[in-house]
Amino acid sequence: MNENEGNRPRLLTVAEFRQLVGEKLVGRDLAYALARRHGVRLGKRLLIPMRVAQAILEGRLEELTDQTPRRNGGR
Repeated sequence: MNENEGNRPRLLTVAEFRQLVGEKLVGRDLAYALARRHGVRLGKRLLIPMRVAQAILEGRLEELTDQTPRRNGGR
């Protein structure tokens, strides 16, 4: 583990996520769609795990899609 990784948040707001991966690359609508698909909801807040941001930066988003459990009974 890198010494800076201990200081990074594990969950990012949509704005933090966009800033990290690049606001020109990921628009607001796409960021919210990713948050709904791969993130967590805490109250009214949608948060995106750092692992999702890392996967996008490394071009591995397909791996996350294969591992994401389906909601609503798998329908």
